[in-house]
Amino acid sequence: MLPHSVEFTERAAHARDSLPAERRDLLERGLAILVTDPRHKLSHPVGGDEATREIALSRNLFIEYVISDGKLVVLVLTLVDLTDVLIEE
Repeated sequence: MLPHSVEFTERAAHARDSLPAERRDLLERGLAILVTDPRHKLSHPVGGDEATREIALSRNLFIEYVISDGKLVVLVLTLVDLTDVLIEE
């Protein structure tokens, strides 16, 4: 199977561009895995649609993406900052 190409929605591209270098590296490493296996066993379908999926690329970096026509389109990129939390576990 040929690797999928990666595209970003405007919103996801803005979030990507604001990532610090180490988080950007994690994103790139995660996407390198997903382009060859977009339905990775750790990804989960969103709703009943197998093509729209979500995955945690690291403990605090999450993406939602859609697989379509040989493309992996990142819809939402979320970086969770756990520096300050209301309730410590």
